[in-house]
Amino acid sequence: MRNKIIILVLGLLLSVGSKSLIAGGTSCTADFNYTIDTDISYFTYLFYSTSSTTSSIVKYKWNFGDSIESIKENPEHQFLEEGIYIVTLSIECSDGTSDSYTDTISVEKVVPFSCMANFTAIIDTLQADYTYQFTDHSVSPGDTIISWTWDFGDNTPLNYSQHPQHNYSNPGNYIAVLIIGTSQSCSSMYSDTIKVSSILPSCNADFSFSADSVTGNQELIFFFDQSSSADSIISYHWDFADGDSSISQNPVHIFPNQGVYDVKLSIKTVGGCKSSMHYPIQVGNPQKYNMWGRVYVGNLTTDKCIALLYKEFNNGYIVPIDTVRLTSVNDTLGVYYFYQVLEGMHKVKVILPESSDYDKFYAPTYYGDNLFWNTTSSMNLNTDLSLMNINMSPIIQQTGNCQLNGSVMQNNSSVSQVGVQVLLLNSIFEVYDYTFTDGLGNYTFDDVPQGNYHVYAEVTGLYPIPAQIVFNAITDTINNVNVYLSKTNSMVSIDKALEQKNMVTMSLYPNPVENNLNIRITGNKSRMLGYRIFNNMGQLIREGNVKSAGQITTLNINELHSGLYLLKIISNNEEFTLVKKFIRK
Repeated sequence: MRNKIIILVLGLLLSVGSKSLIAGGTSCTADFNYTIDTDISYFTYLFYSTSSTTSSIVKYKWNFGDSIESIKENPEHQFLEEGIYIVTLSIECSDGTSDSYTDTISVEKVVPFSCMANFTAIIDTLQADYTYQFTDHSVSPGDTIISWTWDFGDNTPLNYSQHPQHNYSNPGNYIAVLIIGTSQSCSSMYSDTIKVSSILPSCNADFSFSADSVTGNQELIFFFDQSSSADSIISYHWDFADGDSSISQNPVHIFPNQGVYDVKLSIKTVGGCKSSMHYPIQVGNPQKYNMWGRVYVGNLTTDKCIALLYKEFNNGYIVPIDTVRLTSVNDTLGVYYFYQVLEGMHKVKVILPESSDYDKFYAPTYYGDNLFWNTTSSMNLNTDLSLMNINMSPIIQQTGNCQLNGSVMQNNSSVSQVGVQVLLLNSIFEVYDYTFTDGLGNYTFDDVPQGNYHVYAEVTGLYPIPAQIVFNAITDTINNVNVYLSKTNSMVSIDKALEQKNMVTMSLYPNPVENNLNIRITGNKSRMLGYRIFNNMGQLIREGNVKSAGQITTLNINELHSGLYLLKIISNNEEFTLVKKFIRK
C-alpha cells in the first residue's frame, strides 16, 4: 500500500509527504519488493530497492517498523516475532529530490513440514516364495498421514495400503519406494533395496513399541522384541538414539524429551547369525519453538557468523541439528535465528568465517561464552527463547617466532582426525590462536611467543585430552605434538571399559616412580605385547615389548624427566589396548 497521493497541479507532479517531483525531465521515485528466505526462517526477509531516478540515488534509508533501520540498498532483515510491520524506504537523489514508499508486511509463523516416510520389509515364510510384509513406520509430528503410495520396483501396479504384502516373482534386488502425504500437504519419500533370494535368512531382527497408558508419561515407551530365528538368540542390543542403550530383550525406556528417535535393535544367535532393524518412532506430541540471540564481538555485534545448533541427550550424547548464517547484508544487529526446532536441551556454537572483519580477533564460542561444549550452558527449549546472546572469546594479539605442529587423534586410534578445531591456550587459558586440522589431520601454529601453552582439540560431543608445551630461548620449535579426543570424560574410564570387555588388566607400581617401573598384565591371551610411552605433549618417547600374562616387566626410566606420562599396552592382533598414567618423580 502506498502512502502517496498524486496531484497534478500546473503541469508539475507533486508527491504529498515527500520532495519528489518531475520537472525538467528529472524524477526520484522510491519503491521496493521483498522475498522470504525460508532457508533460515519465515521471519527472514530480503528487501530489494526497485527505486528509479533520472539522476542517481545517493542515500537509502529503511525503517522496518520494529525500531531497526538500515542504510543499505538491498538489506536482509530478521523480524523477531510474528505481527504486522509498516516498512518504509526513503531515498535521496543527486539532484536534491527525495521520495519514500511504505508497505505493510504481515509476518506469520508458518510451521514447516516435518513428515518423514519410512518402512521395513521382512520375508513372510508362511506365504508363497518371495513374499514380503511391508510395514509403514512413517512419522509426522503435528500432522496426520492420509495417503500411502508403494512402488515395489518390479513393474507391478502401485499399492495404496498402509501395510501391504507383496510377492516378487523372481530373486533379485528391487528398489521399493514409499511416498506419503499428510492432511497439511506434506509429502515425503523413502526407498530401500529389497534383496530377494531363494536362500532364507536364518534370523531377522524386528520389534514393536507402545507408549505407557497408565501413568500418562509420554516419554515412557515399552519395547517388544519380535525377532525370528532358526536357532536361539543369545544377545540383544538396543540403541535408543538418545545416548542410552539396553541389552534386555524387552526393555522399558524413558526418553529425555518428546520427539522423533531412530531406534535400532541388533540381535545375534548361537549359530552366529546377526541382524538389525531400525526405524523412527515418535515419542509423545513434540512441540516446536524458535530461539534467537545476538552475537557480540566486544561491544559491537558481528558482521558475519555461522551458528551451529546441537541437541543434547543423555550421557553427553550430542547430535547436530541445524546451521544458519549471518551475512554482511543482514541488518539485524548480529542476530542468529533457529526457527521451529523440536523441544529439548540444545547447545549453540558460533564460528566467524574468514570473510568476517572479526575472524582474526575472536575464537569459536558456545552460548554461555565458553570455548568447550562440555563446560558451557545448555538451552532448555520448552518455549520460544529470545536474547540468547553469545559474547565471542577474544584472541590475544601477540606474535613471536616459535612454531608448533602435530595431529589430532581419537581415543587410541593412530588415524588422524580431519577438520577438527584446535585451540592454543596460554597458561591462564586465554586463547592465543585456533586453527583446523588439514586433509591429513595435521595442524600448525606459527609465530607463537615464548611461554607455557595448552593445546586442545574441540569437537562437540567428544572430550578433549590436552597437551602441554613450553617455548623458551632454547626451544622455539616443537614437532609432532598429538592431542586426543575421547568419547568419555577421561582416558581412565576408557581403559576400565576395555579391561572389562577383554578381561585384561594392567597394574603399574610404584606410581609415582623414581627409577624402575614394574608392569604386570593379567588375563591376557596374547603372548606378544608391545608398549609405548608418551609424554604429556603426546610425543612418543620410547617403545618396546612386555612379558605375557602373569609375568612382570621392569622398565628403567632414569632418562625420563620429571612429569606425567602415558603408558600404552598394545596386543599383537590389536584385540585390545590399555592405557595407564604414571608420574616420574
